Formats: sequence, C-alpha cells, structure tokens
Amino acid sequence: MRFRFLCFFLVFLMSTALFGCNKNNENKPEKASSDTYVSSETDTQTETKISATSKKTKTTTTTTTGTREFNPTDVNLNNLSGYSFKMQGFEKVTSIQDFYDYLDELQNVIANTDFNMSFSYENMETGSAISYNDTRRFATCSTIKTPFVASLLKSGIDLSEKVIKTVNWSGDNGLTAQAKTGTEFTAKKLIKYTIQRSDNTAYYNLVKHFGYKQFNSDLYSIGANFSLGDSWIFTYCTSADMLKCYKEVYKYAEQTKRGKWLTKLMTDTDVNRQIGKTLDSKYKVSQKYGSDFTERQYHDCAIVYADSPFVLCIFTNQYPETNQSDKVFKEISNIIDRINNVIYIN
Repeated sequence: MRFRFLCFFLVFLMSTALFGCNKNNENKPEKASSDTYVSSETDTQTETKISATSKKTKTTTTTTTGTREFNPTDVNLNNLSGYSFKMQGFEKVTSIQDFYDYLDELQNVIANTDFNMSFSYENMETGSAISYNDTRRFATCSTIKTPFVASLLKSGIDLSEKVIKTVNWSGDNGLTAQAKTGTEFTAKKLIKYTIQRSDNTAYYNLVKHFGYKQFNSDLYSIGANFSLGDSWIFTYCTSADMLKCYKEVYKYAEQTKRGKWLTKLMTDTDVNRQIGKTLDSKYKVSQKYGSDFTERQYHDCAIVYADSPFVLCIFTNQYPETNQSDKVFKEISNIIDRINNVIYIN
C-alpha cells in the first residue's frame, strides 16, 4: 500500500514540474520586429550596435529617443528629394528609418532659420558628406587660425624661435596686444595664444613674421579657393573650403606629434559654446570658433572624434556669442552626430 501511494505521489510531482516549464515558455516575450523601437528611454539612452559580419568590432553610441533595431540597409540617394541640402557617399545605414527621420529634422532646422547659414560635414572613414549653401562666402573670422597654424607646423618652424612683436590688431586687448612693441615671444607661445585664446595680435605677428605664401600654397594644393594677402589676414571663404582645411588638420594630427599637439590645444579654448559644447561630453572635440560683431558673423569648425570621426563646419550671419545664436550650432551638431552614428562601417 505504501509503495503504491509513493508511486502516485512521484507521478503527481513530475506532472506539476512539466506544467510549470511549459507555462514559463509561453510567457516569454516575442522578439521585436524590425520596424519597432528597441528602446523608448530618454534622449540620453545609448545603444551599442555590433556588426556581426565585420572582422573589426564596431560600436556606435547614439543619443536618439529609441534607436530602431540594427538592420543594415542600402541607401539610394537618387530616391531622396525635397531637401535643400546636398548628400553624397551614403551607401548603407544601420537603420533606414532613423536616417530618414534625421534628414527630416535637419531640413526642419534649415527651414526655421531666418538668417544666412552654411554648413559642411564629412565622415573621415567613409567620405559620407552633407552640405548646405556651401557656395556662399562668409568672413572666415578666427576659424582661419587653425589651418594657418597647421601650415606653420607642417613647414617645420622652430617652436622656440623668437618672434618680436611689431604690430597690434586694431581694437584688440588680449595678452599679446597689452605687451610692449619689441617684446619677444616664442613661436610656441604665440601659437598657444592664437588657438586657445583666439588672440588676434598673436596671430597677426605670426603672419608678419613667417609670412603667408606657404599657407596659400597649402590651400592651393587641397583645392581650397581662398588665400591671404598683405592687406587682410582674415579673408572670405565657403564652409566647403574651410572643411577641406580642417580635414587636413585631422589627417596631420593622425600622423604627427605636432598635429596632435595642435588638436589638443583646440580642445581647451577660452570660447567653447557651439559644436564642442554640444558634443564634448561624449567625445573629444577639437574646435575653433570665429566671430565678428561688426559684420554679424558667427562660426565654428570642429573635428569630432566619435567612434567614426567627422568634421563639421558651420558658418552663420547672425549676432555672435548669445544663447540664441548658439542654438543653431547645437541643433545641427546633434542631428549630424545622429546621422554619423547610423552610417554602416564595414
């Protein structure tokens, strides 16, 4: 009797266990489909995307609200119309719907802008590029200082060479301007003032001492259609031409210690309100702003060391250095960052 009861009890326990396992399997959530959001967290939510087909593991961080499921898709730019900006070099993206949404966001920013503006962007790995109004010329303001200094460094100048202050930039009250005429500075010190403090008199004395012919030659070699001369050390150019210059700075920094020193100076500047302020909590950003209150010019050019680095130059015709004039830089750099993050890297 006891034996029959024990067998019955064991059968009961096994039936209960099997029923419980089947119940758990039925309650497992289904895998999200390709057209649903993986996450609906806040704007700071990040997602790591990994290419299973790539020999090199590539991670990408985004700041979007709910990036869609990783799904590499070919891009046909011929099918995209209605945008006022130009695009090239986009072959495949990790989410085609995100890509479309970001392009729409960018178009909305342009449509709601009531001042002259131009921007040029390029990814340094793929050549993917977007530009708007990139044939319009603006005063370069201080954005020209970085490529000029890069040209000096490439030419092999002695950084300990003494440079005698001979001129002041009109209206400047920076450290170099306050020094007496005849004061000696090292080339290295004037370069630091030029980049980090955007010191106009420091830049002016570098141009006077070393000249601008080599710089103009460097501009010609990269196809940039502008130059310096005796009468004006701040000239006019397009965002497309300035982009070419900052791309060269990026390449120079990848190859040389002097280039790395220059881009390091660009990460620690007195004025950082635009692209750098927007993105430097996520990446290293080497940037150089420019402004002119008289001509109402306000610009920024940046090398953004994202997982896939890019260069972005934004030129605007607005009263500079206010929260309102900063706004368009923040909007565009955020959207460009999102677009850059959905580029599929093999």
